[in-house]
Order: sequence, then C-alpha cells, then structure tokens
Amino acid sequence: MTLTRQADKPATSNDSPRVDYHCHISMTEYADIENPTVVSVTLEEFLADLDEAGFQKAVVLSDKRTSPEQVSAFVSRASDRLIGFGYVNPTHGGSGDEVLKQRGELGLFGLKLYPTTDGYFVNDPDVFPVYEAASGIGMPIMFHHAGMPDPGDLLKHSDPALIDEVAYSFPELKIVLAHLGYPRVDETLYVARKHANVWCDISWPYGNINHPSYPFMLWKDLLTALNLGVINKLIFGTDYPGVRQRPYMDMMLNINRYATHEDLKIPQEMLRSIATDNIDPLTPP
Repeated sequence: MTLTRQADKPATSNDSPRVDYHCHISMTEYADIENPTVVSVTLEEFLADLDEAGFQKAVVLSDKRTSPEQVSAFVSRASDRLIGFGYVNPTHGGSGDEVLKQRGELGLFGLKLYPTTDGYFVNDPDVFPVYEAASGIGMPIMFHHAGMPDPGDLLKHSDPALIDEVAYSFPELKIVLAHLGYPRVDETLYVARKHANVWCDISWPYGNINHPSYPFMLWKDLLTALNLGVINKLIFGTDYPGVRQRPYMDMMLNINRYATHEDLKIPQEMLRSIATDNIDPLTPP
C-alpha cells in the first residue's frame, strides 16, 4: 500500500524519528473494509524501509498471527535495530509467569495485549497478574486500544474508562495506548492527561489512510493533545508494513497545512519530539 505524500520535500535525517514504536511482521490491513488483505515483510525489506526513512530502531509486535517466539527470532537477527514485544491472552491461560518467560527466555522488551480481539475487560482482576509481572520488571504494555472492523470485536473492551482504572491501580506500569484510542480519542487523551504512566501512539488510527481527510483528522487530534497539555505523551508509530515510515513521517511534519489560523499550528519542535524525545522512557536504556 502506498501512502499519499503530503509534501514534495522529504523528511531530512534530522527530522526522521529514532523509533517506529508500532510495527508488525505480518498484519491484516483494512483500508478497503470489504476486502481486507494480509501484508507481510521480510527482515531485509524491514531494514531497507527503516534505512530509507532514516530510522534508528523499530518495535516489532507479537499477536495471534505472529507468536512471541517468531518475533524473538526475527528481532534477534537485527538486535541493534529491532525491539521485540511479546503477547499473552489472559482468557487462554496467559499469566504473569508467561510474561516473565517472554522477557527472560525470549528477550522481549515489552508486551502487546489485544483486549478487543481477545474479548476481555482490561480491569478484570484475572488480568492483574500480567500487569503485576510486567510492572515488576519494567516491561511496558501496549494495548490495542481502538475499534476493529470485525463485528465480533466489541468496542466495550476498549473503553478508556477501563484503562483509567488500570493506570491508577498500577502506577509503575508503563502503558501505551495504540491508535490514539480511535474512535474514543478525546477520552483516551484525557486518560493520558490524568496518569503519568500512560502514553498514546499515533499509528494508523482512521480508515482510509490515502484519503485527504486522514491527515486532517490527525491534525485535529494532535491539536486536542496540544490543548490538553499531553502532546509530549504522544509517540510515533505507523502500523508497518501496512504503512511505511517515510511517508507517514512526512505527513506528520507537514500536518500544519490544515491549520486554519496561525494560532492553530502545532509547534514544529513538538511534532519532531513525537518521534524522538517522547519515546525515551519507553525504550531500552
């Protein structure tokens, strides 16, 4: 899939992010809701795309399609560039012990949870051992925190009010809410405002990434984050390989083209920090 470029001038190396915090080896993309397609990438293609965009590192996520063992093997081949995240399903026996195993035996730095697709509430006490284990070893947890086109993936499982409870109960747990929490972006940003341990990534929140409305919607949500004082809690992600790093970064850096007044522009240094400084607390030392 090719993302429409938002400017003729490419991002310079100084403007390129150090980390794409939201990548997959294989994923289903729903740009055409009636014809979802599986997109996969080899290690060579992955590294070539990072190099072309001037990225230093990327986070590679596990899921139902790509197991923690597969991610561990993939990132170990380029451990200087790639950071692996594991996955457990608490409704199918995923536990704190499994979290510790994925860090200790597989060398995975973080954890990805999918409450919407796996069908559980994040504030269910049965999930708490996963949070306790991750918190105890400084393992950040990313939640798939957005709607999914599948009718069976119920929105009640991605309610920001549930994350609010988890963030309060586990203040040492580093939480990343993927996809800006769409369609509940405002509530998601407010949870990030309340809790020092909550960040949001900007990976592919909306539907058709090539439609002109996409960057407009992103500008609007970044402006809301600026108003709430949490733009420093936003981190860069793409949902690669469904979205490539270079054009997505170009789009973000040129997002102010949608500002209808000078006062509504997002400071350029804040946009750059989404892809650099904001990610620092969530990466290996």
